[in-house]
Amino acid sequence: MKINVFIPHRWNNDDYSEISTLFDRTKYAVRDYSVPASSPFDSIDKRFNVDPQIQKQIKYASVVVCSNRPANNGGMSIEEIKFAISIGKPVVAVKITDSTSIYIGEL
Repeated sequence: MKINVFIPHRWNNDDYSEISTLFDRTKYAVRDYSVPASSPFDSIDKRFNVDPQIQKQIKYASVVVCSNRPANNGGMSIEEIKFAISIGKPVVAVKITDSTSIYIGEL
């Protein structure tokens, strides 16, 4: 079974790596539509809460998988999660830390 995923993340923590490692240990073939460090988008359009390039990646995903990290309370990650919900994408939060983002808990 193949699953298309998008992982909202910041490169200053290990959430992306931890979630990717979890997928590597599953029976599923995972196609990752997240923005890789090796090929970041050249420019982000600040006029949008979520850049259209990232919106496109989220639309390709079958599911959005985020961490429960409180750092998701602000910034781009939470906006990407809200966008995913607004277009009907299922969102799954993975427990990475003992504390959970208040917004992730509410969503």
